[in-house]
Formats: sequence, structure tokens, C-alpha cells
Amino acid sequence: MDNRVRKNEICIIGLPRCDYVFSSARSCFIAYGFLSSALEMNILRALLEKKGIEAIEAGGKRSPGEQAFCVKICSKIITSQFCCVLLNNEMKDGHSFPNANVNMEYGLMLGFNKYLIPFQREGESLPFNVAGLDTIKYTNSNFESLASDALDHAIAATTPSSGAPIDLNQKLQTYLVSRDLSFARTTSEGDRAIFDLGSGLGFNLLIDFSGTRYAFLGNFTPFRSEAIIWRVRMLCRAIDQRRSSWEARIKAGVITKESALVVDELFSRFEILLIVSTDNDRQVVRDVLKNTISYKVDVVSLTDVDQSLRLLDGALG
Repeated sequence: MDNRVRKNEICIIGLPRCDYVFSSARSCFIAYGFLSSALEMNILRALLEKKGIEAIEAGGKRSPGEQAFCVKICSKIITSQFCCVLLNNEMKDGHSFPNANVNMEYGLMLGFNKYLIPFQREGESLPFNVAGLDTIKYTNSNFESLASDALDHAIAATTPSSGAPIDLNQKLQTYLVSRDLSFARTTSEGDRAIFDLGSGLGFNLLIDFSGTRYAFLGNFTPFRSEAIIWRVRMLCRAIDQRRSSWEARIKAGVITKESALVVDELFSRFEILLIVSTDNDRQVVRDVLKNTISYKVDVVSLTDVDQSLRLLDGALG
């Protein structure tokens, strides 16, 4: 499997940008008819959970105020590791017919060149335009065994083949240690208050080995550059508003003037570390935030992380 990051550059429904990263989530998008495949879905959900893959289905996510097709279907197909489709016909007035929504999603999967597992019950027929494609025919008695084997093949085929797969979180932890940083234990009230400033925006809290320098970590590899920039600006706004509250807190007796000076000095040295997917994202985020943020912002791509770890391995070797 090609390990390079690949984005979908052009939105198929005409929105300004897409930029969702192909196969960036350990998930399987499943297209199915709600009325025709309930038993199969229960089996697939259980099998995928056992195999460590998240089952994604369009009907399982609400997206109020958002472009529903993009958020619930198209982006989930793009970012999934592989896809399944249940091509079972539906019945109405004694007639059998294909599910239009399922076949539309099937077409998207084919168009995006996704690794795909199509299923259909024995005795049913496929639409002529996909009849020539390999499809697993099953019965209620053998569906689980056939699906389990097919999922195992899909996971093997879509997992990077250059050695054992490395968990991104493990890789990032090694990278952070190489920079003298670790995840802060937010057991104290003060550390919890700092963590809460960024947690709602997807930031985690880091602390250096001396215990005197804090950094907010944004592991934003699935996000577009616009979303990353917005999160950074909102975090800086939250920090600035907290710093502007010292006088009111002193008057209320919550904090002393001396303590406020110490805490504000700590806040003024906050750093922001952003992990983004590609070198292009890194450059875009850097250019936009340059000279507009009063805190130190470091933006690194996954390529930067890999290069740093290779240098570290070379030094240790």
C-alpha cells in the first residue's frame, strides 16, 4: 500500500475545497438499506469492532447546520480505510428493486478507487452496470464467516506493508520525547484549568521535562488548513481573555496580585505545536499565522515527524 498522504483535491458537488485525506481513518464505511440489511449490519458492526476498525454508516451521524452529504457520506468514504456495500434489493408492492442511495454510495466508492467489499443475498440480481463486478453472494447461515474472511483480507490489503504498522500516537509520543516534552498530568487544579482552555478545540496539554514550560498540542492531521487556523486563533483568544481577567480576579479575592504576575508570566510563554498532514498544509498554516499570533507556534508535518525520528534512530544507532 502507498504510504504517501493523498488528498481529494476537487469537491464532487462543487464546494470550494475538499482536501479530505484518503484512508486517513481506521474505519470502514458501510452502505446499506436500512430496511433490507439489519441482520447483516449487526454482524458487520460486531466483526469490525473485534478487528479494531470503526464501522461508519451515513445514518449514524447527525450534522446539524453542515453540508450533510459532505459530512455524513462523501468525506467518510474518502477517509475510510476500506468500504463495504450491501446490495440487497428492497420490496414494495410485491416488487423487488435496488436501493438508489446505496448504489449512489457504491458509485462514489468506485469513483474514489476505494478497496471495496460488495455483498448481496443469494437469489437476488445486481443492476446491469455493476453485474460484472465481483460480489460476495451469501445466505443468512454463511454471511458471518464470509464477511469475517473478506474483512481480514481488506485489513491486510489496506494496512501499510512497510514493516509492522506504527500507531500514530506512539510515533508522536516518541517525537515529543525527542523535543523534551510529555503529556501533562492534569491532576492539579491549575493544570486542569490550563488544559480546559484548549480541550474543547481539540488541543492536548504538554509540559517540558523541567515542568516549567507548557505547550498546547494540536494533532490535526485529518483537518483542512482553514479549520486548523481557526482553532489556533480561538485558542489564542481564550488564552488572552483569561489573561485579561486577572484584575477582576484580584478584586474578587480569587488570586493575589503577586500570584497573578507569576501566572501571567507562565501564560505569556505558552507555545502551540501543530501536527498537520502534508508539507503544503504546514506552509499554508505558517504563512497565515505568521506575525498574527502573539504566542510561539510551531507547525510540523507528518514528513517532518518521520524525518526527525529517522535522525534520532541514526544517532542512537
